[in-house]
Amino acid sequence: MKKVFFLSFLSSLLMISCSLEGSEENNLMKDSSEGSINKSIISKNQAIGDFKKALADANNPTLIKEEIENNSGSQGFSSSRKKILLEPAKTVLLSTGMTTEKINGLDDDAIISQAFIAISNQ
Repeated sequence: MKKVFFLSFLSSLLMISCSLEGSEENNLMKDSSEGSINKSIISKNQAIGDFKKALADANNPTLIKEEIENNSGSQGFSSSRKKILLEPAKTVLLSTGMTTEKINGLDDDAIISQAFIAISNQ
């Protein structure tokens, strides 16, 4: 009888330890996935913040005055203003889940326009 009791005690102890081990792994996986979600949110917010800063730089009165003086009837941003906005716009699009291949398939005006759409949906 002692052997049966001892074996049942060991088997129940083994089952308890296995169930606790699984729950610890689940908690670790849950914590790491929450961390990656928070990092992506932070990086998206950071990308939008960087784009807004670049937009403020692109709206520098000196650049706008230069654009007006050199305007040949074209609409949109001048090349100097596009240079300021292009990289932050790409970062915004990457942070929203757009692939690099898709971004590279767009022209500069489309990239900047898509970034404006992305921050307006925020």
